[in-house]
Amino acid sequence: MPELPEVETIRMGMEKYIVGHEVVGVDVRLPKIVKEGDTEKLTGGKIIGARRFGKVLSLDLDNNFSLVAHIKLTGQFIYLGPNRPKESILSSELTGPLPGKHTHLILNLDKGGNLYYNDIRQFSWIRILPTESVVDFPFIHELGPEPIRLANTRSGQAFLTLDVFRGIVSGTLQKIKVLLMDQKKIGGVGNIYANDALFLSGIDPTRKANSLSLREQSKLYESIIEVLKQGLKYGGATEMNFVNVLGQGGGYQEHFLVYGREGKPCPNNCGGIILKIRLGGRGTYYCPNCQK
Repeated sequence: MPELPEVETIRMGMEKYIVGHEVVGVDVRLPKIVKEGDTEKLTGGKIIGARRFGKVLSLDLDNNFSLVAHIKLTGQFIYLGPNRPKESILSSELTGPLPGKHTHLILNLDKGGNLYYNDIRQFSWIRILPTESVVDFPFIHELGPEPIRLANTRSGQAFLTLDVFRGIVSGTLQKIKVLLMDQKKIGGVGNIYANDALFLSGIDPTRKANSLSLREQSKLYESIIEVLKQGLKYGGATEMNFVNVLGQGGGYQEHFLVYGREGKPCPNNCGGIILKIRLGGRGTYYCPNCQK
């Protein structure tokens, strides 16, 4: 599932290419994707902002309505329009042509632009909400603090300081890997970056969270921030069809530390081999030599 770096990459692309456009029409091709709200409320509105809440996106219009989307596993927002860079090439990760059988929503924009929403597995959801109520929407309201402070950090947003992180970690018997992916505890961290952060900090993913020493808590906190920044640097990781708003893949998958590397040598050259187990229903990768 796209995580903070991937969703933030989409948000930044929307800010660059979508904000400023007027929505002149909406084509809903799969009504079940739009779980709540009338898409016609978007028509005539000018897009004035793009926000991210954990793994959730919000496109805000000047008519006081917002399109809120959780892209889940395979959702894709792709922009085609006049200010799109000529050299940009659509990735093979796109789920078919635009529009195609997996295109479920199209925002027709002024100046001949279109924002297409694809989702091959149809696990995602979109809601049309009054902008003022977005932060109170239950899924967003219940999100844990954000691990890194970015340019779009919203006013009053909870931020994951080291002290806050220590309180979260020391207060539970959950396995540390499972805890890191709990969106109600920490917003935006998922499987890829939890695996790599635990490797970078040298912590076994099966350990109980409250067993971590103060030094280990600090190291893990720093490692979470580091791997998320690396994910942002490379434009996210292209897995499960992730693309940015230009329909291009990310590059972090070429820099995974342990995620997806089962059976390969440990990148620390310790002589160990990366193992894979399952925790909380998700594939978990670690080096038994380096992570204790």
